[in-house]
Amino acid sequence: MKKFVVVMISAIVLFVFLMLNYLVWDKERLQNQRESDKIEQDWLRGQNRILTTTVDELEEAKKKLEEEIASQKRKISSLEEELRDARQKEANYLLEKQKQKEALDIFKSIMMEDVKEITKKWFSSITQKAYHESFAFLGDNCTLWGKSYEEKEYIELISNINSISLAEKNGSGQDSVFTILSGGEPDVIQASILVDAYIEEDAQKILPQLVNGINNLEVGFVYDTDKESWVLLYVITKGNGNP
Repeated sequence: MKKFVVVMISAIVLFVFLMLNYLVWDKERLQNQRESDKIEQDWLRGQNRILTTTVDELEEAKKKLEEEIASQKRKISSLEEELRDARQKEANYLLEKQKQKEALDIFKSIMMEDVKEITKKWFSSITQKAYHESFAFLGDNCTLWGKSYEEKEYIELISNINSISLAEKNGSGQDSVFTILSGGEPDVIQASILVDAYIEEDAQKILPQLVNGINNLEVGFVYDTDKESWVLLYVITKGNGNP
C-alpha cells in the first residue's frame, strides 16, 4: 500500500513537473509568437503606410493628369475653333478676292475702249511725227521694251518708226486685234495688240523689237490721276521672235 502511495505521489510530482515545464515552454513560445507577431504587424503597418503614401501619390498624379488632359482638351477645342475661324476667313477672303477679280475684269473690259483710244492716239502721233505729243502718252515710269527713256532719247528711238497703227485684220488666230488680258496688277490694264508697223530701213539695229508688217505687242496701261487719263506703263513685243 505504501509503495502504491509512493508511486502515485511520484507520478503526481512528475506530472506537475511536466506541466510546469510545458507551461514555461508554452509561455516562452507565446512570448516569441507575440514578438514575431509584433514584428510582422510593424512590418505590415510600414507596408500599409507605404501603400497608403503610394496610393495618395497615384491619386495626386491621376488628378494632375486628369487636369492636364482637361487643359489639353480645352486647348485643342480652342485651336479647332481658331482653325475653323481661319478656314472661314480664308474662304471669305478667297470669295472676296474672286469677286474683286470678276469686278476688275468687268472694269477692265469697260475701260477697253478708253485704253484702245489712247493707243490709237499714241500710234497716230508717232505716224504724224508729232513726237513731243506722243511722249505725253507715256507714264512717269513707262518702259519701252524694258528700258525707260528721257524725252530726247525717246524721240531718237521712236523717230525710226515710219508708221504704226492697229492691224486691220487678225491673221494670228486671236479673237481681236486688241484684247484685254486677265490677271496682272489690279491697277494695271494689260492688252495684247496686233499692229502694222513700218520702220526705217537703216533702223533694224536701233529698233530690233519691231519688224515691218504685223507685230504682236503687249501694252500695259495705268491711270494717271494728275492727267485724269490712262497712260502707257510698258510696251513689249510678244511672239515676233524679238526681245
